[in-house]
Amino acid sequence: MPKFAAIRKRAIQDLMKETLFEATVAVLNKRGMEGMTMDLVAAEAGVAKGSLYRYFHSKRDLLEFVFEKLIDPIFQHLEEMVAKEQPAIEKLRKHLQILLEHVAKHAQVHKLLFEDDVAHGLLQSSERRTFEAASRRLAAIFRQGISEGIFVPGDPLMLANMYLGLCKGVLQSQPDLGGEAQREKIHHLILGTLLNGIASEKGRFD
Repeated sequence: MPKFAAIRKRAIQDLMKETLFEATVAVLNKRGMEGMTMDLVAAEAGVAKGSLYRYFHSKRDLLEFVFEKLIDPIFQHLEEMVAKEQPAIEKLRKHLQILLEHVAKHAQVHKLLFEDDVAHGLLQSSERRTFEAASRRLAAIFRQGISEGIFVPGDPLMLANMYLGLCKGVLQSQPDLGGEAQREKIHHLILGTLLNGIASEKGRFD
């Protein structure tokens, strides 16, 4: 019986957190970062403010939860990708495809969490941890690519950082990702720049 009670309690907690996640996203979409308050999130979720504070003690705690829940699917796909038996370049292509599709699906929230100055201040440490964790996972793909001879020999972690920095820079320019053709264009731009550089034959650096 105690084990059943613990499972039931966990299920209720998970359901409540999912409700609060959806409510926070809804408030962010309606009011933006500056207009988001704990009172509005509680009202959107249909719960008492005290219930919200039982799970999240501050706006920062709530935003960090939303941030982590938003990027968790990308990490799950990345871990699955690293473990697969396929060429490194295919893993990288698939990771980028999933990343662009995910950003397109949650475009408004991504913009608020990653572009807004207030959010950046609150989530700076979470963003840094996320970048470092993603780099470590991606380094395994670049290490594999080096061993396969398709990437130049170098520090896999540095190559992973370069790739993530390029992705971040492109996405911060807020490209149109609404359609498959647009995503394919950005996909080609990022991978093409990473693997081939941006110089034409005339501008090659020797």
